[in-house]
Amino acid sequence: MMKKTTILTLSAALASQLMGAEDLSEMIKEGKAGGYVRIHHIEPAFSDTVAATGSVIGGKLKYQTGALYGLRFGAAAYTTHDTGLTKWDYKTRDGYSQVAQGLHGDDFDNYTTLGEAYASYHLSNTDITYGRQEFKTPMTENAVTIIPNLFEGTVATIKEIPDVTITAAHIVRMQYGTRSATDKNLIGDGAYGITAGAGLGLVTADVNTTTGLTNNPTLVYGKEDFQDMSDATVGKDKIDTAGVTTLGIDYAKGAFKARVWDYYAHEMYNTVYGDLEYKMDAGPAKVTLGAQILKQDDVGDFTTSAGGTALKTAATIKNLKGQVLYKTKISTDGSIDATAWGLQAKADVGSFSFMAAYNQNKDGHIINAWGGDPLYTSMIFARNEYRANTTAYKVGMDYNFENLGIPGLKFTLQHAAYNTELDPSNVTSISYANGFGGYTENTNAQDYILHYTVPSVKGLWFRLFHEERDNDTRNYEQSHTRLIANLSF
Repeated sequence: MMKKTTILTLSAALASQLMGAEDLSEMIKEGKAGGYVRIHHIEPAFSDTVAATGSVIGGKLKYQTGALYGLRFGAAAYTTHDTGLTKWDYKTRDGYSQVAQGLHGDDFDNYTTLGEAYASYHLSNTDITYGRQEFKTPMTENAVTIIPNLFEGTVATIKEIPDVTITAAHIVRMQYGTRSATDKNLIGDGAYGITAGAGLGLVTADVNTTTGLTNNPTLVYGKEDFQDMSDATVGKDKIDTAGVTTLGIDYAKGAFKARVWDYYAHEMYNTVYGDLEYKMDAGPAKVTLGAQILKQDDVGDFTTSAGGTALKTAATIKNLKGQVLYKTKISTDGSIDATAWGLQAKADVGSFSFMAAYNQNKDGHIINAWGGDPLYTSMIFARNEYRANTTAYKVGMDYNFENLGIPGLKFTLQHAAYNTELDPSNVTSISYANGFGGYTENTNAQDYILHYTVPSVKGLWFRLFHEERDNDTRNYEQSHTRLIANLSF
């Protein structure tokens, strides 16, 4: 009798888990809608050199059904549209357009895309999702302006073991988000774009490789269509691949967190990323310590393939006067062999939070083609720590105004410095004539961020930030001021 009762109880629990809704009408009724509306406005009066104007409104509208026998369906549309406040004729004195590339679609157009369309099956503590979706992992989650990078494939999230989440995925296609042009042409300085969050599948025309300034602002393709992972990574028709197979293990218990992720890009390269975090009390301060490592190697015959050849193409780096400083390649022989590691410390003391971080990469360039940005020392417009032979430092401070009677208001100040050693054989005599005087390139960045989460309105927040970035090697300076308003629902 006991055995029969137990079996009936388990069967009822399983049926309840699987069924959810009783029929299709209930499945629709139990569905949920959500998304966000977001505005980005760049103020030219407080910005200079590049990406000094741009104003868009857009967002995401998503619907997911309730469960029927554990099965759900979901879809999301994403859109971006100019507000009419962009100064399209705003140019530098050298004639370059100052319209920010990271807000609009291809050819600076308004566009709408069906970024998510999937079926998801839930059983016990496991979810399996097939189709178009957001894929938020260390090497694929990007900083979002309006539309994020989007992916197509199968993702399984398994939480059957206490304190452990296992993610297994196979991704076959991706669509670049609005910010990807910023990643490639501004953060990646054109020449280093594939290390800064965008692969060679994001094609641009007539771009100054030093500054990212676009003389003829035309993005050929990359943002408005899904591409095979090989095309998105190393360029169209360069190599035939089955996609990217990913396995991630996240562990969190008490004050300790750790994760290890492996990304096997078939016929291209393998990336292993891991980090850990430990929290503890140290007198009046709550301290968080972290460490990370990222290792990357090519696989198969990538070195001799058209993909490897694409990495050997030399790019000429100039200063703002158009004088040649040096030439660089992502890879000298088509191979990929890179290791970066880092340390980070944070301390919360009363209304203040302090942080310090360090990254070092003494090997090759890290191919960061899918938007991810896990390394500690990144800034809003700076990710130089992914470049070969680079040492990076970052310090920062937050202040929470709640104790002064303004809950939801926070100010952030951050500074980062990047030192990249250059190959002496690529440095030109012109460089010395203009005070270059060495074999290193130095970049500094400062972020000033004021963030306000409105306590009385769920999902409403505003962010005003200003970044200054300068490069003494190239005699290059940039300032950028942006206001963001967001309402999630």
